[in-house]
Amino acid sequence: MKSRLGFCTFGMFIIDEIDYGDGKVESTIIGGGGLYAALGARLASGEANARAVSCIVDKGSDFPQEFQALIETWGTSCIFRTDLGRLTTRAWNGYGPIQHRAFKYVTLKRRLEVESLTDEQALAATFHMVCSPSRCMSLVNGLWERRKALHASEPRPIIIWEPIPDLCTPAEVDNLREAAKFVNVISPNGGELADFFASGLQELSRRDMVASLLKKCGDNAKQVVVVREGAEGSRLYTQGKVLHLRAYHLDPSRVLDPTGGGNTFLGGLAMGLSGMVNPDFKDMSTGLGLVAETCPSQTTSMLTAVVHATVAASYAIEQVGVPRLDPSDRESWNGQSYIERFHAYLGRERPHIVDQLD
Repeated sequence: MKSRLGFCTFGMFIIDEIDYGDGKVESTIIGGGGLYAALGARLASGEANARAVSCIVDKGSDFPQEFQALIETWGTSCIFRTDLGRLTTRAWNGYGPIQHRAFKYVTLKRRLEVESLTDEQALAATFHMVCSPSRCMSLVNGLWERRKALHASEPRPIIIWEPIPDLCTPAEVDNLREAAKFVNVISPNGGELADFFASGLQELSRRDMVASLLKKCGDNAKQVVVVREGAEGSRLYTQGKVLHLRAYHLDPSRVLDPTGGGNTFLGGLAMGLSGMVNPDFKDMSTGLGLVAETCPSQTTSMLTAVVHATVAASYAIEQVGVPRLDPSDRESWNGQSYIERFHAYLGRERPHIVDQLD
């Protein structure tokens, strides 16, 4: 029997134009939340599990063929669909002071629906989506029905949900709480989390914001929130604990372009939760010296996933576009082994992480 896919995304492929706000503009850059999420999953998977990573790339009449050739070097189960009657989805990304980012589509977008997936994709172990609360609930319900139709006893997949920035507003808090019941991990960035409380509750701590966000989440007691904080790393809220993980790059000069970093982070996180990663859960436990009595398996599993997310994201932001896979060493990207970078991060951050588990 063919192995189950570890990861699939409802995110799109997009050709980006990036305006840095200082007169510098980069055009026709490979991108999109779906592609970067797949990149993160592929970085974390290692070559042995590369085929367990899947996404859909919709190609229009203007699609650069070198982009397909580049993606195919990753060795994933990415599906390419061609429609010469339309343009490839394109978007403009604008950056400004204090990590400000603006985004708009410049051609018609083609969203992915549950019906867009092949049967193999629909049965993946984990899914990534970036969308509104209502679309999140619709996708999860549709996915669940599709999976049950394929196999009556099919388990629920792990869902990683990235709320769409435009709808991170006080008016959407109740909708977000409702959608939270449908997913395993919610991951806004720090600014988006604060935007939910822009009507006067900014004085709340991050922890209180998360608690308020998850209020009335019903029976989803194992709900996890991962807040992405850019150069400050990320914070994992799980089972009453708050764990801070620093970013891989502490030297800002190593960060050339943040575009896609958050999506790559979440793809790595999703693949980490699938278990189809290298290094794996056991390597993580050994590296941190964890034992079950002091760190429950769910916490260790989430930590493994977030470390993979952190390391994967570090590659995405070192250049404009995506990192380059070494053709002679398919575990190395941008000239450094992913496994070596993972262990280097773990070695550097072990005291900081372990101290928080006491």
